Amino acid sequence: MSTLSSPPPFVDKLTEALNNGLKVAGIDPVDLDVEPVPQTKLYRFIALSPCFEQLKPSERQDLVWRIADGVLARDEQLCVSMILTLTPDEAGVKQDAD
Repeated sequence: MSTLSSPPPFVDKLTEALNNGLKVAGIDPVDLDVEPVPQTKLYRFIALSPCFEQLKPSERQDLVWRIADGVLARDEQLCVSMILTLTPDEAGVKQDAD
């Protein structure tokens, strides 16, 4: 039987920084998810927000990687396989009607 190990500290550090940094940038609400990349030591981050609609994909990536660069050491950044930045429509997520 294998035991699940907890993620390395940089995962929580980046998750918190993305939550805070995106809110400061006006991306609120934001739903963040993190998943390990199977058979590697890499982690994939997914940021989902309707507010991303106002930004080009390159602007979204500049924003999240600027946040990551501010809190992660270079070796920790190399353990991030990607940070997806999607709107609910782009992710195919149904939203509740008001």
